Amino acid sequence: MMEVGLEPNDMNESDSSEEAKLPMALFTVEHSSKKRLLFDVSSRELRGVSSSAFPHATCAFENGGWLLILQQKPPDFNQQAVFLVHPSTARQLDLPPLSSSNDGLFVFYVNSHGAPLVAARIETLSFVPTVHIACPGDVYWSVYSYKQHDTDVDPPACTSRAAQSGFLGKIPEPVSIVDVALLGTQAVCLDANGEIIVFDITEMTWRRRMPVVSPDSGFRQYTRSLVAADGEVLLVSRPRTMENTFRFFKLDMEALEWSPLERRELDDASWFLCKGQSFRAKEAGKRRVYTFDGPEQCGSKAEASVVGRSLGQGMYLKSIANVYAYDLDDGSFEMVIPESIITEARHWARPNVFASTPAT
Repeated sequence: MMEVGLEPNDMNESDSSEEAKLPMALFTVEHSSKKRLLFDVSSRELRGVSSSAFPHATCAFENGGWLLILQQKPPDFNQQAVFLVHPSTARQLDLPPLSSSNDGLFVFYVNSHGAPLVAARIETLSFVPTVHIACPGDVYWSVYSYKQHDTDVDPPACTSRAAQSGFLGKIPEPVSIVDVALLGTQAVCLDANGEIIVFDITEMTWRRRMPVVSPDSGFRQYTRSLVAADGEVLLVSRPRTMENTFRFFKLDMEALEWSPLERRELDDASWFLCKGQSFRAKEAGKRRVYTFDGPEQCGSKAEASVVGRSLGQGMYLKSIANVYAYDLDDGSFEMVIPESIITEARHWARPNVFASTPAT
């Protein structure tokens, strides 16, 4: 049975203020350790959280109070265990193992009773969109690859039939998934070229479309983060030059087209961005974007990336990390943690995941 415990200075479970609901940063300092650091951007306190599930492990996705954990298994670390764990109840549900060389983004569906039913691993680089599906207790992952005759959205209106034929009959290019967001049972994926790919993880059906107009020109010059919030899929766009310039869009799930968010939709809302899972949260009187990446002028080349130690067949990358808060009103930014820390991984997690965890 997995045990999870917060260390003595843990959050007050009775604190239900608006700020206490902001996502918290979960830092992995050493993959081999059972300890992780939990940073509260509201109180600006750094705490420890420990678990027997954490050594050699990464948190890949969170939903309904459950965490999807990838844990490399010694002694050779060629295989990783995949399981779901609920820190508040210490329940653990096993999923089929995977090769450590497999790369992908994970999501999992939780029903109205809070039970995880289906998990999906989306291949981040493949010739055609490919998703691996498993349920707790399965012994292998089922593979579903996109086929051209599947339920594509109609091609966009073009000036000629030749152009429309070109859209339908174009030679497929390798798919590079830059981010994913889960809306209900639908995994909404964004390709590096701006293509939208939707896979329903319970119906096993596809929808795919390249928008006529990308949210920004020069799509590869921008970083993109998908956010599932209040029944919508949203997109946050930012230039790769690390400028404090963010643009926000929402997705029409029927047409698979983007439209800009209105100014009023940005009021009293802050955004917490990280590849694989980003969040939007209420923050009264503020309009901020929180990231683990700062402007280029804030870090030297030495700070940008430090190659970590080799661990069996795997390699962990260490980097100097902080939480950066960008103010959308005055264009300013700040490093929220007074002193940066060297970490091997960083994620956002909703505070209720650890709020009622029993002490160990």
